[in-house]
Amino acid sequence: MKFLIHGNAPTAKTGYGVQIALLLECLREDGHDPAVSSTHGFEGGVTNWEGFRIYGRGYDTYGNDRLHMHAAHWFGKEPGWIVTLMDVWAIQNPILADMNVAAWCPVDHFTAVGAAPSIVDFFERTNAVPIAMSRFGEEMLRRRNLDPVYIPLSVNTKVYKPTEFVKDDTTARHIHDVPEDAFLVGMVAMNKGWAKDRKGFCEAFSAFSLFEREHPDAYLYVHTENKGAAEGIQLVELAIHCGIPEHKVKWAGGSADYQYGYFLTYTDEMMAATYSSFDVLLAPSHGEGFCVPIIESMACGTPVIATNFSAQAELVTDGCGWLVSGQLDWDPPHHGWFMTPNVLHLTDLLEESYKADRATMADACIAFAKTYDTAVVYETYWKPFLAELEHGPDKLPLEREAMPDEHAVAVLCPIYKRTKNIGPLIDSFKANTDPGQAKLVFIIDEGDEDALAAIPKHDGAVGRLTAPRSSCAEKWNYGFAFTEQPWVLCIGDDVRFHEGWLDQARKLSADFDVIGTNDSPNGVRNPKVANGSHADHFFVRRAYVDEYGASLEGPGILAPEAYKHWYVDKEIVGLARARGVFSPCLESVVEHLHPGYDGDEAARQADPTYMKAVEHSAEDAETFKERWPLVQMQRTSRGKL
Repeated sequence: MKFLIHGNAPTAKTGYGVQIALLLECLREDGHDPAVSSTHGFEGGVTNWEGFRIYGRGYDTYGNDRLHMHAAHWFGKEPGWIVTLMDVWAIQNPILADMNVAAWCPVDHFTAVGAAPSIVDFFERTNAVPIAMSRFGEEMLRRRNLDPVYIPLSVNTKVYKPTEFVKDDTTARHIHDVPEDAFLVGMVAMNKGWAKDRKGFCEAFSAFSLFEREHPDAYLYVHTENKGAAEGIQLVELAIHCGIPEHKVKWAGGSADYQYGYFLTYTDEMMAATYSSFDVLLAPSHGEGFCVPIIESMACGTPVIATNFSAQAELVTDGCGWLVSGQLDWDPPHHGWFMTPNVLHLTDLLEESYKADRATMADACIAFAKTYDTAVVYETYWKPFLAELEHGPDKLPLEREAMPDEHAVAVLCPIYKRTKNIGPLIDSFKANTDPGQAKLVFIIDEGDEDALAAIPKHDGAVGRLTAPRSSCAEKWNYGFAFTEQPWVLCIGDDVRFHEGWLDQARKLSADFDVIGTNDSPNGVRNPKVANGSHADHFFVRRAYVDEYGASLEGPGILAPEAYKHWYVDKEIVGLARARGVFSPCLESVVEHLHPGYDGDEAARQADPTYMKAVEHSAEDAETFKERWPLVQMQRTSRGKL
């Protein structure tokens, strides 16, 4: 199968560049055909690296202007998947909604409701498959009702292992001008791209300053660009203001003013020797999507001090290091919480690492890191996931026929207090439906005299039912039980039919059991509807309901009555997608005039049906969160139809 990995070029010795290089090798060894769409490390044109094709980025920093073209060129007429490894909020290419995309997505922040809106927006726009690189990220994505796959980043333990010499009998400490008998604290972190000190340099330098006063044999080695770039920090200045003696801080690749060796990048073997030379790795980041240096350090037998937050907390276990406490820090641009590590606690943990039996800890570190070995991660997580991607959607076994020309659809429309919608709805239905093809059936509450008066009697195109219960799902089920057409269309009263709404859906009816309609005749109201991953209103084949059920309740049940109002549509469509029997039909327009879509919040607040739904929204959200994993258990494929 062909894959296009979108992110840093494998030649770039960045965290993500290294991960892409490792994944490329695994994919090739497994018989796949991968290439790279570069966002950093190679610009313009096409080149080859180790037999892999590398497409250069264009003028856009994140490759948005070239990604879809690279994908079309690489895949040709073969099926293929784009796999992104970068911050998804930066991916703004609208064409991805029509392509198979899996996003290996970092989540480095916390909110009570889950991942930040910018991340959720990406998945809603593209309908991409989320891949969580940490258990923390997996939970944050699940809280947003996404269905992530967990695949962690990895380390090549054949290279990252206890390493004494860089070359011949030369040690890393000798190269970095650190005494062999010193207590060496190391930092490995990128110093660019953030005005905010996400990597925790400020707290780390402050704590080391306090620690060094009590331990004259302590040195700090910092593997980063000390001048900072693209909003990085002037670390030489920071060290001075923290009171660290100049000779006690060592910079990668040379002196404080000359880091040419760092800019040329270190080989993996040089990095392994560098990690091995540390007594402890200091990684007090404010938030991490994963933090590869932690497992690289452990693979070399060096314990770690990290912040008790985000992905870091799951990478530092007992016997492998220490977790520093901190205080949550709100970041308005990110719309999420980060954590500022406590400097005094960080100082105490440096003291603990100084006194620790590091030889004993080394064995625990190495053993833990092997659980993240690249070969182990690929075999355990990537292979099962790739099998899902290769496997096309399996439809449920069912005899399927196209919609008949006559008496094809019962349009089920619950009514709750919005009787003003009945007349315009009937008018749009009759104006855009050939006689005899479908019947509009209103389901009203017992005793609702206003609705009864608004619905015409003795009209062959319009009917009415009085239901004993009043929720949306209950009324849809009631209407389903008292109609007999081979298809039903589930709607609300706040819709308008457009020309071709039935004829367009009929074209798909021989192949699919749930067919979504478009909520807008132009533009986008609901981005999930626009990208084909959801439908507010949908056709459902009666035989599908009778045989399997359109909800988790099983055969014979159209709508899940576990919800008061919201999430009924999400479960029906989500279950059909998981089973491979759903298709969007954006040419079938059943316009949704949802209150507030036009920005009129007062109209939304004044709408009785909407406010009834809001009353139970929190309860419905919890119910959906409990039931959604059961829906995903019936998934047959992750690919788009």
